[in-house]
Amino acid sequence: MARRPVNPPADGWSLTLPPRLWNELSQHLFRDKEEHGAVILAGRADGPRGPRLLARELLVARDDEDYGPGERGHRALSPTFVRDAIIRARDEQLSYLAVHCHFGLDRVQFSRVDLASHERGYATLRQISGQAVGGLVVTPHAAAGDLWLPDGSRTSLSETVVPAGNMLRLRPSPAPPAASDPVWDRQARLLGDRGQETLARLRVAVVGLGGVGSILVEELARLGVGQLVLIDSETVDATNLPRLLAAERTDIGKPKTDLAARNASRANPQIRLTKIPRRVENPEALRELVLCDWIFLAADSHSARHWVNAVVHEFLVPATQVGVKIPISRDGSIGQIHTATRLIAPGIGCMWCNGLIDPTELAIEMHPEAEREQARYVLGVPAPSVMPFNTLAVGEAVTHFLLASAGLHETNDDLGSVIHRPRTRERHLQDPRQNAHCRWCTSTGNLGRGANGELAARQASTTRV
Repeated sequence: MARRPVNPPADGWSLTLPPRLWNELSQHLFRDKEEHGAVILAGRADGPRGPRLLARELLVARDDEDYGPGERGHRALSPTFVRDAIIRARDEQLSYLAVHCHFGLDRVQFSRVDLASHERGYATLRQISGQAVGGLVVTPHAAAGDLWLPDGSRTSLSETVVPAGNMLRLRPSPAPPAASDPVWDRQARLLGDRGQETLARLRVAVVGLGGVGSILVEELARLGVGQLVLIDSETVDATNLPRLLAAERTDIGKPKTDLAARNASRANPQIRLTKIPRRVENPEALRELVLCDWIFLAADSHSARHWVNAVVHEFLVPATQVGVKIPISRDGSIGQIHTATRLIAPGIGCMWCNGLIDPTELAIEMHPEAEREQARYVLGVPAPSVMPFNTLAVGEAVTHFLLASAGLHETNDDLGSVIHRPRTRERHLQDPRQNAHCRWCTSTGNLGRGANGELAARQASTTRV
């Protein structure tokens, strides 16, 4: 298949589709040379460049039963199918998007017949549901949307985003060529000018600014990422100095967010920075996380894993967990050292499904700081940490992010984790598991619920307090 155009992030309304839902939709729409239809039910959230619709569920229209010959156009959804879907949208406070395919590849637009049908039907559907309604027309490489909003206005969809192995951004037509900056010439020769512009328009969070996080910040800034959100509640300790990139002795006692911001600005004076010297569960930190395009999780606490996991699946923001494990027994024996780089893609398994969050540790970490150590039976002992292993893990994570952003992975379906075992020089791939009725990463739970999900509800209640 022809390579997709690389489209930088666009301002305005967007739709995000979890990879598994996009694959299911593609197999339904593009399986032959006929026209097929479906409906997407979507949550709603604010995003870094405008409002976002978050696809939560796909309702496939069966040919000749739910989607058949229309009175005015080629084919249309049946009245019964539309009725059932719009009632669900109303009851579950979800947006309704009717989808059909057109022929072609890189460009798509609604036909006059399509737009006439929107004029006849969408004002009524909007009134019934009280939510945004509209139409989406797609080809394998392009998408256009016509949205009718609850306030009575109407707008177009700027882009449809699929956070798969490659970050797909579908527009009605390919983005125009970007003006290149000579500073980025050497890497733009690999990424292309549109790939480099993509990095410049991304808003990326780094949660945890210790040994792993400090290297992540340096590499992301030097690649030309436009905006970083830096989250860490700790200050620099003397024992941190060997592992914190570019740390100086005068940094002892300063917030780690200050050190990370200084290094990022040195690497890229144009970068925009948001410093959050708080734990990740703080409402301020959560509000910033849901407005990001990508999250790097470099904190090892179960609390950080839980909240980042919730953001990924409720708000469809992809993340990469980066960590290093150096097991040493009481007698000093060194176990199997490994680094882990885990892609957490929305709707493709989660950290709960894969046993990466310990409920007991999470409960302890949710206590106030003064009570945490008392709640443990054994006092915590600092784990070993060495800079070269951190560098190995970060290199894998940022390489994946870079190739995904510029659409350079060989396949869109590579969503696995990478485990390095430096002592044996082995490297393994692991695919994520998913529990059928997971509370976070399935449509029976919080997937794509956005502003109506559990995390948003917690933010609201905390803000009221």
